[in-house]
Amino acid sequence: MGIRTAFEPIVVPRWAPVIAVSDAVRPSERLDILGYRSPAKFTAPEIRFGSPEPLLTIGGSFLTVAERSGLVPGSTYLTDGRWRDALAAVTAFRMVEEPVLIAGNPVADNHYHWLVQCLAPILIAEQQGIAPGCRFLVPPLTPVQRESVAAAGIALERMIELRPGEAALPALGIHSNLTTGDFAFFPHPTIVAAFDRIARPPAPSRFAGMRVYIARLDTVKRRMVNEEELRARLEALGFVTVLASELSLADQIALFRDAAQIVTQHGAALTNILFTPGEAGPHIVELHQENYLHQAFLKLGQVKRLRYTAVVSPIEAEGPDVHQSTWRADIPLIERAVTG
Repeated sequence: MGIRTAFEPIVVPRWAPVIAVSDAVRPSERLDILGYRSPAKFTAPEIRFGSPEPLLTIGGSFLTVAERSGLVPGSTYLTDGRWRDALAAVTAFRMVEEPVLIAGNPVADNHYHWLVQCLAPILIAEQQGIAPGCRFLVPPLTPVQRESVAAAGIALERMIELRPGEAALPALGIHSNLTTGDFAFFPHPTIVAAFDRIARPPAPSRFAGMRVYIARLDTVKRRMVNEEELRARLEALGFVTVLASELSLADQIALFRDAAQIVTQHGAALTNILFTPGEAGPHIVELHQENYLHQAFLKLGQVKRLRYTAVVSPIEAEGPDVHQSTWRADIPLIERAVTG
């Protein structure tokens, strides 16, 4: 597929996050990597948009085949390239006569992947005049995703929702590498800047100046066994507890824009770092478990130049995979992180 528009790789400079590690955490290669990489500069990869051409895109996986060049390599993200199996499962085809931008991937139901990898190409295409007036091929949208589209000032009628079991056949389709893997860990400043317009406030919100703990009491993944105790200790320090799942997108944006300090476990709610005003925004304290030191939000914070602290606590019990393990927050260490 030919390249239509590109944004050059950008070096994001070194920064100085605070990394606090519990004495109960065991030395490991993961911990060494966190300590080495977390402050280091990184190169955000080039952003590319393909030339418009006839495409076939499969719902669910968003595997895409181009008429001229065949399988679009980036579209195999998290699918192991099983495009023949995916195509065999298609039971309905949708012809699309208008030009479209492909804006979906297999994990678009996750708040992080939706904003950073699916909504981002839509925003950039709109702001940069790429295929003006085109429609957007997306997975079935959740209420929060619909709210994000509306917040961006884009008519929902321009969305074409492609369901699993369907395949779209746009006469002129554009595929972007933004929907693929590298940008999940090396965010390009152009992506981050695309969200600034959404975050601009009409007025300070009810979260202005607040200290907020975003709890994960409503999930069973990566369970913190002493979360109730942590919640009580933070509330004694003046924090207010919220659940991200109970907030509208507008409230999530306002929270990350206006709060003074936010403490939360590693999870999709931290994607809202995109809406912070950088150094002038809240102090973010991200709570990590020692066997899952994922740096996606840390790197978003690096682009935004946030005031950021990572606190690493020990696991309680190993599970069949990392998402089913449990862990215990080092509460005294967290207290020092939020009051220091």
